[in-house]
Amino acid sequence: MSFQTTIVTNGELLQYIAFFGALILFGGLEPVAPARGQQARKRRWPVNAGLTVLNIVALSALPVTALGAAAWAAGEGVGLLNQVGWPDGDWPWWAVLAIGFAGRSLVSYGVHAAMHKVSILWRVHRVHHLDTTMDVTTTVRFHPLEFVIQIVPTVAAVVLLGIPIWVIVAYEIVDAFTAVATHSNLRLPARLERAIRWVFVTPDVHRIHHSARQVETDSNYGALFTLWDRLFGTFVDQPRGGHAGMTLGLEHWREDRRAQGFGWLLISPFVRAPEQAASTEAAGAA
Repeated sequence: MSFQTTIVTNGELLQYIAFFGALILFGGLEPVAPARGQQARKRRWPVNAGLTVLNIVALSALPVTALGAAAWAAGEGVGLLNQVGWPDGDWPWWAVLAIGFAGRSLVSYGVHAAMHKVSILWRVHRVHHLDTTMDVTTTVRFHPLEFVIQIVPTVAAVVLLGIPIWVIVAYEIVDAFTAVATHSNLRLPARLERAIRWVFVTPDVHRIHHSARQVETDSNYGALFTLWDRLFGTFVDQPRGGHAGMTLGLEHWREDRRAQGFGWLLISPFVRAPEQAASTEAAGAA
């Protein structure tokens, strides 16, 4: 059995292993080498765990998936890679993998940026940013509607590029592991962290994205690679006040206890977002 066949056959299992394995690994490392102090675990963790369970259910209920789109594109011969020789063997596997990962990660970057720039999308995405600190439980603190919104551009990109199923599965496995790692409250050795961030998103890089400062929140959109942020000028290397003193979350909601409640988070996309205009003005004055 080839590598491609093996990864597709066991893709769902491998994705769960990557995600929950990363939760155990990085969750265990956080107390050993924390980047920052932890706060309000008793209030945050049950809410984040509830959203994680709800989102796993929501993802399994989606009628269309990236894998389904990849299978359809391959069957119909649609998309770039299906038109220029793959999977007939004209392209080496590593080139197909690189193109697939680049395309899929670019879509992720673009959708994430849109979530911050389009008001109605921000209302959905801000659930993720309402967490007032960060650890592995923040990883899937998303509103279920966010996955519904993301699936449309993701499916379109998979079809247009003709990304093979095995590449999509490989990306989702890596993404599941990396998402937990980048949200962890883990302090990496400085030299290692600087080396990794040239290519991959690190906990320090992504933590800046969760800063309460608007200009820092609107940066570091990449989920896997730092390439797109560097290319499009949205990469911020260090927060203004340093990681230890950086305030996380959304300033206008930090003292509102409703914003940390499970039920309120579910209805929050339908709640007016006054902080957006005010934060934008503040960013212009900074």
